[in-house]
Amino acid sequence: MHLCIWVNHGVSVAECRAVASERRSRSEKQAETRQRLLDGAAAVFRARGFQGASVDAITRQAGYSRGAFYSNFESKEQLFVELLQKRVYREYQRMMEESPHVAATPLEALRHGARQLADRQRDDDARWLLELWLELIAHAARHREFANLAAGFWSGNRKLLAELTQANMAEAGQEPPLDPMHLATAQIALDIGLAVQHLVDPDAVPLELYPSLWELLFARFVVPPDPQGDLPPA
Repeated sequence: MHLCIWVNHGVSVAECRAVASERRSRSEKQAETRQRLLDGAAAVFRARGFQGASVDAITRQAGYSRGAFYSNFESKEQLFVELLQKRVYREYQRMMEESPHVAATPLEALRHGARQLADRQRDDDARWLLELWLELIAHAARHREFANLAAGFWSGNRKLLAELTQANMAEAGQEPPLDPMHLATAQIALDIGLAVQHLVDPDAVPLELYPSLWELLFARFVVPPDPQGDLPPA
């Protein structure tokens, strides 16, 4: 209830402020508990993998009880997806939102984004998250009721990337040859395919392929070629 409404019902301003402060404190405490559970889970997932991690191990690592866990998350799977959202999706969101502001043209933004994706695979934190994501995909394949949680991670990325692709094409005066959501799906597929192949065979699939393949496959959608069909040099 709003502070002024309480006051109108005979509750003092001091009492209203005390209640509001207590509510904020509870909310902050709950947020802290949730974050500590996520951090504890990250440590356990990194050490044991998704299948090897248990709710008991996560709560011990975070210093909470199983009750605290289930007050915040329905399952280990739900926690894992939120962890990926916080540590992967938000980073991808940052990269996609940043690209148009650090590049002078849509083509340069495309190149910048591809280099950023490659750089993520050089990061140790991103590598273990990729390994966990592969476990999650296998888990979703065996447990169809979990597929919606896994799909939710991609749906956000796909929407952001589709919006960016459509904006870049509009700036270049291009009409999408198909739904921008499908173009976004293709870019996500290329990212995942390169990341997985690099993970198991880094010499054959170096990260330097990212910008060159992105430009080869997607540059024509964001900039009209010159009469000779050439693109501006990288």
